[in-house]
Amino acid sequence: MFEKYTNSFLNDFNFNTLLDKFDNKKFITFQQGVILYCENSPVTEIYFILSGEVNLCKLNLNSETENVTVSGSGDILGFYDALTNREHSNSAVALQDTNVFAVDTDDLLKLVNRKDEFNLWALNYLSRKLEAIDKES
Repeated sequence: MFEKYTNSFLNDFNFNTLLDKFDNKKFITFQQGVILYCENSPVTEIYFILSGEVNLCKLNLNSETENVTVSGSGDILGFYDALTNREHSNSAVALQDTNVFAVDTDDLLKLVNRKDEFNLWALNYLSRKLEAIDKES
C-alpha cells in the first residue's frame, strides 16, 4: 500500500506510531479523476498519501486551471494550510487511484500543540518541503 520515498512523511517516523497519535483517522481510496478538495475550501482533513498521484492546481485570473505540482506517495496534502489556519491554497485531483490516510484537522492541531516528538518531525518534514520548493525556483 505504501511506496517509500526519501521525501516521505515516514522517512523519520514509524507509520504505526503515527497512526496511534490520531483519534479521528480513516483510510480512503480516491478513484482517478475524483476531486479531494477545492481551492479556498475549509481544511477539514489532511491527507497522507500512501500510494497514487494527485495533481495540485489553482485557478488563474482567467478562471483557467494551472497545474502547481504533482504529489505522490510520501507527501502530505493540506498540512501547511491546516497549521496556518487557512483555507486550501489549491485544489487536489487524483491522477490515478490514490490511497490516503486522512486525519481530522482538529486532531492534527491538538497533536501539534503537545510537546512531543511529532512537533520535531513536523518541522523536519516542512523544512524538507520548503527546501525542495526553493531548489525548484
